[in-house]
Amino acid sequence: MDKSLKPIKTIKNLEPGTIIRRISDSKDQQGSFLKFDEEHNMILANIIDMATGTLLANEAVLKSQSGDKIYYYDSAFDDGPTSKKAVSIVREWPLFKEHKNLQDRIMSFIKVTWVPEQIIEMSRTKTLQHLFVPLQQRFRIGRFKEQRDPERVCNDTFIVWLESLGEGKHITYLANIPHRQNATPTFYSAGQKKHEDMVKLLEKEKFRFDPSHGGHIRAAGVKAGKKHFIVDAGCNYLGLGVKTPLGVTQLVSNGLKSVYPEFEFTPLEGCGAKGDENMFSAD
Repeated sequence: MDKSLKPIKTIKNLEPGTIIRRISDSKDQQGSFLKFDEEHNMILANIIDMATGTLLANEAVLKSQSGDKIYYYDSAFDDGPTSKKAVSIVREWPLFKEHKNLQDRIMSFIKVTWVPEQIIEMSRTKTLQHLFVPLQQRFRIGRFKEQRDPERVCNDTFIVWLESLGEGKHITYLANIPHRQNATPTFYSAGQKKHEDMVKLLEKEKFRFDPSHGGHIRAAGVKAGKKHFIVDAGCNYLGLGVKTPLGVTQLVSNGLKSVYPEFEFTPLEGCGAKGDENMFSAD
């Protein structure tokens, strides 16, 4: 068994993003811990059937059964040689090379779904299909390619950025917040790029939309048992920058909550979620 796989002695101190694995006589599954439900069961994201190498669900409740052994991975992607080797394996995948517009999202998804040691071991044992099939399922590429509603594709893409955002880190975003009732808000990010650069990238996407708002989103720990983000609408390119009133950001926050109810969002005025990472442009 992988040396980075550790038995869980207590679940009280689990951090969101921890990769959990459940092994029994009939099941071998893993997923990324999101939160606890009201009965204190774990809710996991990106559930992988490790026996068949398939994506079971984007989100599900783990209800422990008799005979289950629950583990967590004491490992994560970082700047070390193990992570770099795992990343290099992924970069050689033909579908990764083919879909240049998905490369950042694929890597973000991988980093919240597996640990680098698993990818290296799959490469060694020639079982990389257990990695590449779930990726095709999630991103609807390769033999799982299908036509889907552009709004759904857009927002399924954006959730990967939210899932992969570590506490204290932030991204820039673009959004379309429609005035019509029952219309779905849409969100887009390219990580830490300037808003005007993201507009150009968005124009090349199949799910492109006309952004009405832009700003910053920062991961801020856990609130009410959910992964928590602070958000602003302080984009100079599309708005008022540091002069953005709270009411404008509230519209964006409400839109985020309607599309991603599994997370908590707190609106801030101005550029309150931008932070001090020195990785952003002036807007």
